[in-house]
Amino acid sequence: MLTEVRDTRLYVDQRGRTDAPPLLFVHGGPGAGSYDFMAFQGDRLARDFHLIGVDQRGVQRSDPLTGPVDEQDLIADFEALREQLGIEQWSLLGHSYGGRLALRYAVAHPDSITRVVFENPAWDMALATESLVRAALPLLPGAELPPHTGPATKQMWDERIALLAQLGDRRMEIYLGPESQDLQLPADTELPDEYHQRSGHFSSEITRSASFVEPVLQHLGQLTQSTLLIKGEHDPATSPREIELFRSDVPDGTYHYATGAGHFLHAEQADLFTRLVTEFLS
Repeated sequence: MLTEVRDTRLYVDQRGRTDAPPLLFVHGGPGAGSYDFMAFQGDRLARDFHLIGVDQRGVQRSDPLTGPVDEQDLIADFEALREQLGIEQWSLLGHSYGGRLALRYAVAHPDSITRVVFENPAWDMALATESLVRAALPLLPGAELPPHTGPATKQMWDERIALLAQLGDRRMEIYLGPESQDLQLPADTELPDEYHQRSGHFSSEITRSASFVEPVLQHLGQLTQSTLLIKGEHDPATSPREIELFRSDVPDGTYHYATGAGHFLHAEQADLFTRLVTEFLS
């Protein structure tokens, strides 16, 4: 349902008992929406949690953007939604780019967050996009990683995303494990073009904001919550350096390496994902 939050309306999908431990799902993309995750995990996780899936402002079923947006807006929306739902504290589950937002939210509002799960997070835009491009190069004969040194920039993002776009219909091949190559994400066919256009506009706006390329890896050492990092064996997004920093810097961190899975463990190995999240949060 559409819920008024700050100066917009967000689409909020709540499942499970409202007296169960609350869990906020933070989607990636940018602009992916919560539809796919809730299709694969909504009813599973709702057995033990009050699961809240939110389309970020301007994304999919939420109201379209009417102006610029940055990551601080998204975090403020999460916190305002928590207060509006009357939830004292909740856990976070951030997938891909949503892992970056979950990290920023957990550090900015530590008293609101009990535990954090990261599924194949893209914390650092320079490291994550380099990892993605390197995974794509075997499918793009003659292509090379666009040169870049130093922190992420908008130009770096645009160049690397343009190269990934050359994969065309083969793009999902780099995201999925070998046993999951026929996986279909339901939002691609079940949501109208209008919603995908909203998400595209959101992606364009958020990636041109200064917040999008700000370094956040320093926040790993500031996490006060128990934290789980789930990394798929064939995931192309989370770089080795990010995993290294998680394992060395996070005060109370647990690392799980999911053999055979790619970027969408929650869909590729749905039962395993549910078990990992449920056991950790319980």
